[in-house]
Amino acid sequence: MSDVVGSGGKGAVVDLTDFEPARTLPGLLLDRARTEPDAVALRHWNDGVLDAITWRTYRDRVGEVALGLVAHGVRHGDRVAVMGSARPEWVVAALAVQSVGGVVIGVYPTNSPAEIEQLLAHSGAVAFVGETTAELDKVARVAARTPALRLVVGIDDPPPELPGAVTGMTWEQLRSAGASADGLAELVDGVALDDPAVLFYTSGSTGVPKGVMHTHRTLQHSIQTVAGLYPEMGSREHDVVGFLPLAHVAPAVLLIFTPVLTRLVVTYCRIEEYEEVLRAVRPTALLWPPRFYEKVAGELIARTEAWPGLRRQAYRAAMWVGRRMAERRWSGRPGPVLRAAYAVALRGVFLPLRAQVGMDRLRVAFTASAAMPANVVALWQIWGLDLRESYGLTETAGCPVAQFDQPFPRPGCIGREFADPRFQVEVARDGEMLIRAPLLFREYWHSPEETHAVLRDGWFHTGDLIERTAHGEIRLIGRKKDVIITSGGKTVNPQPIETRLRESPLIGEAIVVGDGRKYLTVLVEPSTVAAALATDVAAHRLRGELERVNADLARAQQLKDYRVLPRLLEAGRGERTANGKVARNVVVRSFAGLIDEMYSGNDDSAIASHVRSRPQPR
Repeated sequence: MSDVVGSGGKGAVVDLTDFEPARTLPGLLLDRARTEPDAVALRHWNDGVLDAITWRTYRDRVGEVALGLVAHGVRHGDRVAVMGSARPEWVVAALAVQSVGGVVIGVYPTNSPAEIEQLLAHSGAVAFVGETTAELDKVARVAARTPALRLVVGIDDPPPELPGAVTGMTWEQLRSAGASADGLAELVDGVALDDPAVLFYTSGSTGVPKGVMHTHRTLQHSIQTVAGLYPEMGSREHDVVGFLPLAHVAPAVLLIFTPVLTRLVVTYCRIEEYEEVLRAVRPTALLWPPRFYEKVAGELIARTEAWPGLRRQAYRAAMWVGRRMAERRWSGRPGPVLRAAYAVALRGVFLPLRAQVGMDRLRVAFTASAAMPANVVALWQIWGLDLRESYGLTETAGCPVAQFDQPFPRPGCIGREFADPRFQVEVARDGEMLIRAPLLFREYWHSPEETHAVLRDGWFHTGDLIERTAHGEIRLIGRKKDVIITSGGKTVNPQPIETRLRESPLIGEAIVVGDGRKYLTVLVEPSTVAAALATDVAAHRLRGELERVNADLARAQQLKDYRVLPRLLEAGRGERTANGKVARNVVVRSFAGLIDEMYSGNDDSAIASHVRSRPQPR
């Protein structure tokens, strides 16, 4: 790896060729603060103002918090949970915990008290950092049942009353406890590359969370692949807006850890502010789940439909050219006349349209965490944004497979292996994708049997079924297990939800759906009790059953709508197996129209209509 360069930025921060980590993540932070102390490390959107934080200030804040944690009993190997929105304090807390030799655990702000209790108990976390009273109240309610917990820190608000064995303090008090101490470098020197660095919690096959353990070494190889998405990231500054939850693996790798090895500068903001911040920052890099590309595209479509006559006609003409440009990119090389016409459409229509949402500086963008609808890819490519797929899981952290170097790819594939020969993909006899790479997680925390079930002989069994195209690209074709991934990247195990629904005397069978959609819904096969009721009475009671189940579910697991099946599921149609189990994929195909009803009017349907329509230029 090449040395970190000075603030002039004329050299590369990281050389991806034969990359091998040499320092821990906090060690890299110390290097940057030493060699380019006054360069901007990150930014924060603060009441309409972009506040910049230099590498020197970043290091100093990490040092204060790290030494403050030590002063309050946090030691090498301890686990510390952090819960809140994307903000500099989250990032400082993460690097401070790792400087002590501790392990960071991200907690979603939407997690319920029961979920927080389960996570804290399973990880044995000794400290908890929360943002506001909303998060701190949740941990206070369960603190007495998490015996390892002994410190709770509030960033914006002080913690409420806590059990006697647990100390509560504010973020500023924690910083003050470490401000007068000196010894960050000594702390960091005591941390090894193969020490645990992060536990990312994900749902297990039975619904019990699993702690996916990554080390400083595996995370840096994850950063290696993320930087591979934007090869210039090592030599010139890239801007990105950070608003997604940092408890999720993809935002954590991109927004917390990637900047220490690259010239990526993150502007942190709350999720409700991200549209305003996008316009202010005009990012040059994106890695979003599909839902946000869908949402922004839907907003832009609505704007074009409100344009006055001449401008609307110009847009229609540009779309006519853009569709043909997209098709020719996929099927062959566009000719010079089409290229010239598209250049006019791009400069005159599409870039000004994208500028309205701050996306005009982007040349390449990536999606992750869930399957991207082909129509969404097509629309953004028509608008001139080279939108590509990448593939990663919590267990890989980074992107071992992506469309790294294929401009404007046809939708439908996830790309190829990362160029480093240590990154390998094989197809098992049953079609499952197997991955061997230096970014693979080390273990599921305190779950050796679950670890061995997916990590054998150096190969990670992903659970995803794939096939290779004639050109060597990888196409996802299904999953071995019934797991739903929403368009927002949330992974949900539907079986526990369905079990809860079947507890109702009104419900004979329940099939939760929502793969690639922005929320979950459910198909209901009514019981004989429900069938005997009047239609309006049955509908009222079924809605009540959904509300009963939703009350105990996290937001991403809640069911937004339901439809009653017009007939019983049939084994003869393949909807049930010989032993009576529901064949989920077949049911989804059989009742596709009924499912679409529950999502009608959403961005994805509007985008599909927009892409398919072919108005002629006037």
